[in-house]
Amino acid sequence: MNKLSVLLFFGSALAFALLASGCGSSREMESARRYIWPEPPDSPRVEYINTLRGESDFSSGIGGFFNALSGGAVAIKFSRPFDICLAGEERYYVTDATNGVILYDTKKKTVEAIGERSTIDLKEPRGIAYAHGKLFIGLASSKKIAVLNDNGEVIRAIGRDGKFQNPIDIVCDSLRNRIYIVDIKQHKVFAYTEDGDSLFTIGKRGEGNGEFNYPQSAAVDANGNLYVVDGFNFRIAIFDTNGTYLRQFGSQGDVYGSFARPKGIALDSYGNIYVLDGVHQNFQIFNNAGELLMFVGKFSYMNDGFQNPVSIAIDGNNRIFVTDNLNSRVQVFQLLKGD
Repeated sequence: MNKLSVLLFFGSALAFALLASGCGSSREMESARRYIWPEPPDSPRVEYINTLRGESDFSSGIGGFFNALSGGAVAIKFSRPFDICLAGEERYYVTDATNGVILYDTKKKTVEAIGERSTIDLKEPRGIAYAHGKLFIGLASSKKIAVLNDNGEVIRAIGRDGKFQNPIDIVCDSLRNRIYIVDIKQHKVFAYTEDGDSLFTIGKRGEGNGEFNYPQSAAVDANGNLYVVDGFNFRIAIFDTNGTYLRQFGSQGDVYGSFARPKGIALDSYGNIYVLDGVHQNFQIFNNAGELLMFVGKFSYMNDGFQNPVSIAIDGNNRIFVTDNLNSRVQVFQLLKGD
């Protein structure tokens, strides 16, 4: 390559990088906008905080561009984020259809695909949960639950071959040292100890009380009660710590307070219930009696909404994390007032 060609090449590369940086600036401008719900004159109760996308959150767009251009490692980023769990205030594990299991650490400012250091194949991860220094990953490929420590080393596997057809969600009841595994194909929820001992199974396919039709996810409240998103029965079913059916709420519909495609579920410190909907493109907040309080989001690629939100998690400070699947990101919100 002659000198002129070299200059033209790097000039074009610089122009492209500046263009990319400009896109980044527009993204920063969008992030700077304040989104609150509900809108004035009502008092704000939920506010958009920030967006998680990957390693680029901690480095400049130009630096990442030239690193890739020079043959360096390509930055890890969310592609199709599915489930999310919190492992402390600054660490989040996310299952991703493209990149497997990703550890996002805001304290260390690192993003890592943990499959690269795991001693087993973390292919086709689905549900994920974390408790007591252990990471539980539902694997659709091996139909088992892999249990890893913080170093990515396998502690054990839960379930014999073929036990879990599609472990779409896992939730920990850390006070009782147990996990719940939601299997969408078997229309059941399995309860196990963290050590892998089977406790009981909830449900079968049907429409009756305690039965499921493609369950999507689950959450546990402070008393150990289990809340299950019963996808195509369009309701939330609630069970006690023994797996006994207690009650349910919800119905199919296209108005707020009803469900079209309910997915993720979580509870805040006030006991309010948050349910994602993949058709409404929002999360709706209910009190514990199942009465609608408000909704957040709409169909959008901006920070005021989602494209196919899948999973939701809420930390001890009532920060709300949502995997925004088709927007390739995790959206973070803050509950300002929940009582």
